[in-house]
Amino acid sequence: MIESATFHVMTTELVVGSFALAGLCFVLHSFLIFQNKDSKFMPMMDTTAHIALLFGLLALPFAILSGINSSPSGAHTSPLLANKMLLSTAGGGLALGVLYARWKMHSDGFSQHIHNAFGSISTGCMLLTASLGGTYTRADSLTEFLPFVKENTLLLPKWMSIAVIVLIIAALVLRRSSTVKHG
Repeated sequence: MIESATFHVMTTELVVGSFALAGLCFVLHSFLIFQNKDSKFMPMMDTTAHIALLFGLLALPFAILSGINSSPSGAHTSPLLANKMLLSTAGGGLALGVLYARWKMHSDGFSQHIHNAFGSISTGCMLLTASLGGTYTRADSLTEFLPFVKENTLLLPKWMSIAVIVLIIAALVLRRSSTVKHG
């Protein structure tokens, strides 16, 4: 049987590698759109970015759950681990949004740039999460210039969390009742 720490390392590498590939493809795709070069690689980069993002997203729950299980004291005891949870779920949520938006997206240049930017931000969240893992296990990483993530957890107050939930529900309800004929 594989220990949870070993399984966490394996799934984390899958997530980080997939998201890094997706982020690279998003940036290159946006760069080629900006250069107005019609290349045979553009559809391939777009497809690769989204498939890599989907694969990383599918591996993400295994990385999160095995990370919680491999932590000796649980994720709720350290601000660093809580920040890792927040960043990984934020990156996962952005990735879900990017995949859903790709399914519904038009093909004009500006929306593709915005789409690629959100895909790259999702990748950034995952890479920052992985770097914080290096801080937790080895006490060194690329995040040494961010001292606040080790000592503080950025959480919303309860009233603001409730306001955000109400805003999201209102946006979903209003979106369904659009007066514009779609189709």
